[in-house]
Amino acid sequence: MKLTKKQMRKGFTLVELLVVIAIIAVLAGLATPAILKAKKSADKAKTISNAKQIGIAMTEFDNQYGEFPSDVTRDLLEDEGEEVPIGDSANDYLAQLLISKVLDSEKVFYAKGVRGVREGDDVFNTRDRILEKGENGFAYIKSLSATSGSSSHPLLLAPMTGKGLKFDPKPFGGKALVLHIDGSVKLYPIDGKGDIVMPDGR
Repeated sequence: MKLTKKQMRKGFTLVELLVVIAIIAVLAGLATPAILKAKKSADKAKTISNAKQIGIAMTEFDNQYGEFPSDVTRDLLEDEGEEVPIGDSANDYLAQLLISKVLDSEKVFYAKGVRGVREGDDVFNTRDRILEKGENGFAYIKSLSATSGSSSHPLLLAPMTGKGLKFDPKPFGGKALVLHIDGSVKLYPIDGKGDIVMPDGR
């Protein structure tokens, strides 16, 4: 029995294969922006959740020690026999929340999407290991206590560029995240210079 060309043909021709690849490439190109937008939205939601948890811990810390993490509370913790990081970075001050046990995980300091930040390893049994470089994605603005300032005073900020008080517009779609003393977390636009644009013009 003799087979015809139609019966012998198997698989795709080169042209058909190229058409299929082109269709897949177009579909991937259309889907990529939506996927990236969804990822940024998820990153932002996770960071907001973490900031709120830190806000609750700040209030508890304030209730126990009379103010938010500061040089004074560092001395109080050392008087209790704790090893407290000595320095003036956000990591050094926020580590006091872990040392005082109002927080039990470094993971809440992870600002998802912020460049150079990784999730904490939860190894904080020594002064050198607690909230190591890269395990905190938030800038900390020292304030005495919840009752000493305006409820709108900012406590935590993200995402910072690491170059002065400038914000990175990329992680959260051109927005900056701010945790206020009253525990509220709000998003504010970032201008072209990397500055936050707050409603009262600050």
